[in-house]
Amino acid sequence: MENSVHYKCYISIDNDKKIGNQLFKLAYLINILKSKNNKYIKRKIVFNKDNNIYYKSLFKGLFNILDNNKYNNIKFHKIDIDDINNIIDIDIINYVEPLNIEINHDTKISESDKTSTSKIYTYANIDENIRNKITELVYSNEDLMYSAYYKYRDMLNYFGNNTCDDDVAIIHILKDNDGVDYYNNALSIMKDGYKIKNIAVMTDDINWAKIVLNDINTSNDYNFYYITNEGKYTYEINFILMSMFKNTIITNNIEYSSDSLWSSYISFYHDKKIIVSSNIVEIHKYITDIV
Repeated sequence: MENSVHYKCYISIDNDKKIGNQLFKLAYLINILKSKNNKYIKRKIVFNKDNNIYYKSLFKGLFNILDNNKYNNIKFHKIDIDDINNIIDIDIINYVEPLNIEINHDTKISESDKTSTSKIYTYANIDENIRNKITELVYSNEDLMYSAYYKYRDMLNYFGNNTCDDDVAIIHILKDNDGVDYYNNALSIMKDGYKIKNIAVMTDDINWAKIVLNDINTSNDYNFYYITNEGKYTYEINFILMSMFKNTIITNNIEYSSDSLWSSYISFYHDKKIIVSSNIVEIHKYITDIV
């Protein structure tokens, strides 16, 4: 019987180094493939190995990764995100040989009016199937999963042998002098609203975070545990680690908020408590408090 797939081609997109942003873009590509591939056209995701994708760690063995020469030899049609649906639809309607698509995307979230002009950095088009697919991708590396799990167990043991998932929250606090009031208010909600005083701290600067959190904790209301940033693939491991928490305080740092947003989004708990700053534009359905 003749193979029904007449054309095989590629689709790609630019990436930055933030895992959360990469997950937005992967979800976008998966959504395109889900809705646009048919029996005549089969597109596959491909990346240039210099495209910041974590192909040696988080996404090891999951995607077609090409060196510069092989990638550049693919005849990509570079298009703006606003035009992609039109091009793919024309391919399907006319049954012409489809294009290899490289999506150009440099849209930023507007901080002035707090509205997003991006069609990628949004949870609006991510259904449960795509969320589950992204979760599978993030949890695919067994070595990273074990490393994150052991760090999570160390954290629970620090707070006491009887400490359970309900008793702790993680705060993603990145060096940002404008966010101190938000972190103070968010911690108060965890303590007063949800009776959680054990706080694991994920930060890019432990010394700075200790100063900020000690100033907040003058009454010793909280017990803080600082997660280390040492070791190979620590960024990827710590991202997975954040997703293992039931309760999360999202960072106030807009540039990196997608990391703690995505980790809390794929967390498997159903009744999780997630606090986010009103400065953050794109939030997901599991957010419980906006400060």
